[in-house]
Amino acid sequence: MDVLRGSRTIAYVLGAITLGAGLVLLFWPHSTVTVVARLAGLLIAFVGVIDLVETLRNHRSGSYWGLLAVRGLVNLGFGLALLFWPHITITVMVWLFGLDLVLTGVLGLVVYRRMPEEYRGATLSRSIVTIVAGIVVMVWPSTTLSVIAFLVAALLILFGITLLWSGYQISKAVRADN
Repeated sequence: MDVLRGSRTIAYVLGAITLGAGLVLLFWPHSTVTVVARLAGLLIAFVGVIDLVETLRNHRSGSYWGLLAVRGLVNLGFGLALLFWPHITITVMVWLFGLDLVLTGVLGLVVYRRMPEEYRGATLSRSIVTIVAGIVVMVWPSTTLSVIAFLVAALLILFGITLLWSGYQISKAVRADN
């Protein structure tokens, strides 16, 4: 029963935190994304500084120390960009995601004729849908981010409610055993 009591507490705490995070993201999506971007930027910049310090401390032990320094500088630069310009950085990331979708769709169109007949229709339609989705993402990056924030918020809220329900069910089981 002690295990169930502990599980009930974990379910309630995680459920409340997840539900709260989902509601915050639902009602304040841009502020929440900005906070998360800045925290991620702080973390990535910190990792970049650690990479650079490690590279400088151990630069004679390997012939690849220059690549490690570049990795540290890239992490530091990207982290600082997220920290000081979160909206622009996130918009660029969303735009690059859209570009990736377009390029993936174009590559699908390139290989579609070389595929076996039974796969051509699916490959063609998937490629066209991917290109259109990529164009939509690139044309409306802010709206795309809002939609993604809404979907993540809905999942967090659903998961939080599920965890709270689980905690309630565990509480009923503990009470029934006592």
